[in-house]
Amino acid sequence: MAVRTKLRQVPLLLVGSLLVACASTALPSPTPGDFTAVLEALALRGATIHEAISGDAGCEVPLHGNAVRLALTLEQDGRDHRVYLFRWRRPADFERAAGAFEECVAEHAGSDAAVELETIELPPWRAYGPDWSSEMRQALEEALRAAGATSQ
Repeated sequence: MAVRTKLRQVPLLLVGSLLVACASTALPSPTPGDFTAVLEALALRGATIHEAISGDAGCEVPLHGNAVRLALTLEQDGRDHRVYLFRWRRPADFERAAGAFEECVAEHAGSDAAVELETIELPPWRAYGPDWSSEMRQALEEALRAAGATSQ
């Protein structure tokens, strides 16, 4: 009789162990995509990418390691656009670079006062560029969100 009672407890112990193991295992958090994911998302939103230059931040501020300059045409407005796109891998680095990014945008603006620069900040991404249309801004924001950006 004691053996039967113990045998009945084995499945209960296994199920209980599995439940505890599953509950304590955290799922990995989603990882934002890379620059390729953004380019793909832009293409899905009607952008034709003409050029992607790695390391071109559009300024002398040391942001070159995570910068890409894009030249693209947006189907919705038929205009050519320039986008300077930056990605940070760690949230702490994104926060620390806020001042450097602002300095970069200000330097670029100072080189050509005739253009109005637009900026977007959706961690882990920052972007800026001259004279974006509302369609360009919307397409870029959607592409960054599709690539795993979060609102601040």
